Amino acid sequence: MTMRALIGGLGSDWKMTDTDLPALRLGAVRVRVVAAAMNRADLYMLEGTYSPNAKTSDVYTAGMEFAGIVETSSPMAPHLPVGTRVMGVTLGAFADYALCHPGTLLPIPDDLSFSDAATLPVGLATEHDALVTQAGFSAGGTVMIVGGTTAIGLVGIQLAKALGAATVIATTTSESKRVALVEAGADVTVNTSTEDLAEVTLAATAGSGVDITLDHVGGDLFAQLPAATAVGGTIVSIGRLAGPVAALDLDQVAFRRQRVIGTTFSVRTPDELAEVCAALQPEVIDAVADGRITPRRDRSFPPEDHLTAANRLRGNEALGKIVFGFAPDDHQPQPVERAAASFFGTISQLGYVVTDLDAAIAHWISLGVGPWFRTRNVRPENFTYHGQPSDMVMDVALANSGELQIELIQQTNDAPSMYRDFLATGSEGLQHVAYWSSEYQDLHERAIAAGFVVGQQGELGGPEGRFCYFDTEDQRGTVVEISDVGGPKALLFGYVKLAAQQWDGTNPIIDVDLEALRSQV
Repeated sequence: MTMRALIGGLGSDWKMTDTDLPALRLGAVRVRVVAAAMNRADLYMLEGTYSPNAKTSDVYTAGMEFAGIVETSSPMAPHLPVGTRVMGVTLGAFADYALCHPGTLLPIPDDLSFSDAATLPVGLATEHDALVTQAGFSAGGTVMIVGGTTAIGLVGIQLAKALGAATVIATTTSESKRVALVEAGADVTVNTSTEDLAEVTLAATAGSGVDITLDHVGGDLFAQLPAATAVGGTIVSIGRLAGPVAALDLDQVAFRRQRVIGTTFSVRTPDELAEVCAALQPEVIDAVADGRITPRRDRSFPPEDHLTAANRLRGNEALGKIVFGFAPDDHQPQPVERAAASFFGTISQLGYVVTDLDAAIAHWISLGVGPWFRTRNVRPENFTYHGQPSDMVMDVALANSGELQIELIQQTNDAPSMYRDFLATGSEGLQHVAYWSSEYQDLHERAIAAGFVVGQQGELGGPEGRFCYFDTEDQRGTVVEISDVGGPKALLFGYVKLAAQQWDGTNPIIDVDLEALRSQV
């Protein structure tokens, strides 16, 4: 299967190419891209002046900001099942499909279209990281956004107001774009082509200057920022539209006891970007959902018209983000109704209790399910049966059939357990259905409050691998298990799913050392 992608590194502009879908890898989520937004960094990559850490080749799939639908999920991200609407940051976004670190994906509020959602992730992550994490903003402070009519600057204005800034000052070099600053929520606007930045700023702040300045411009204008920033204030250099070189009066910075911080995403790892995105939730995403932060989309283009789109950004004609539409944006917000059947979520696993593990594995292999990850002598930690400790030991095998995991369990001693009870009835086969949750404790408490009774529970691989079986076996196969998916368990489940997707029928059984797996986490 192939996809369309805009490829960089083959000349001064992108080339539309048919290429293979990004290969799945452990822990990653593959997203069907509906819309992708253009950033100046995309143009800088074409020029060779911007090279993020994650870029591994001179020829690359372009783009870094998008919105779409989860097409292939990961056991390490149970909060992102197939079909979830997401927006995010990842290299390779200008394509029909993108492979993503799950931590860099954000939920799309129900009322937001994909095309509008695609304009937000980079701006939200950049401005929140600079304003809050780097500069230490707190409600009631004063903020200046230099380069306020950039797409990211417009997000920064709204973000500062949403987080409680007392005064937001924003700059532009175009009188015609000044209204956009006001619409975004700026209390004071400055045309730096015709007005003195420090003079206007000091007048608006009773002579003190702003607490925090976020600069997207650089160049000669940067020298004016210390005079407009308060004693003890912070200047964060984010963008360098006017150039990377600036003359700075260090005496002024020192006498005013100011901090000057530089920041960029180009040298951050996916894990570091995931931390930035995590800091946005829930406060910033809530501000998007309730309309305090709104998208500013300039125009949408089909990806085949990429040259026109790129030239519009190069010519500084855009006001807001330029978006490529990779699929029809036909989202119609619908109210979500949760039926009683969705109390636990979606079934993630079918669990079979057997008397001969190897024979059961052979049966499933004959049905085309595999490969099987087998582990012997498993002793769950803190295992209890009806509230009493039990030294239960079992052999376990796991494989995936599509999104569904199959678990085979053979208890190898006679310690009390629900597996032993199941076999004692003369049954062998489907014993439980399992639901995986990243909110295990909350789900456990809700189940207890709803009247469910714990039959057995324990841990596999530490506290992040908790599991609980409720005593709900009214008929064969109806025991309900809930499972926390973290630590070594998450790693193993990821291996199992990925191996099933790539299995060619060879090496049908893989023996697993759980202790060795624990050391990889």
